[in-house]
Amino acid sequence: MEVLLDASFLIYLIVPTSGMEEELAGFYRDLIKDHEVCTDVLVLDEAIFISKKKYSVPYRKSIEFIDEYILPNVRVLPIGIEEYLLARRNIIKYDLKLSDAIHLAVMENHGLQSIVTEDEDFRRLPVSVMWL
Repeated sequence: MEVLLDASFLIYLIVPTSGMEEELAGFYRDLIKDHEVCTDVLVLDEAIFISKKKYSVPYRKSIEFIDEYILPNVRVLPIGIEEYLLARRNIIKYDLKLSDAIHLAVMENHGLQSIVTEDEDFRRLPVSVMWL
């Protein structure tokens, strides 16, 4: 099964959290072992930006983490006009913020049914949500 990684999960991997590092790493290892894992460049952007803005993680550290641990194991799906057109519809249909509507459009255009996220908005959408 193909799954999309959302920014919330990447941020947990990038930012040290109290006592969850082993559990998160194990979940990620199992995920990439058992599934084809995908993301999109907007997820990478969000993870890098929020890690810096909210948790003061330097851009360089987030980029190095993504380059070393994410990109070798995760397929980055493209975002183009087709995703915009679906996202436009998703914003209105599901009352989503733009980035979530784009992620949903990427999933729809690539036949993905599951997303790894803690974003509650995805729980009301026609996708399966995976989390710890």
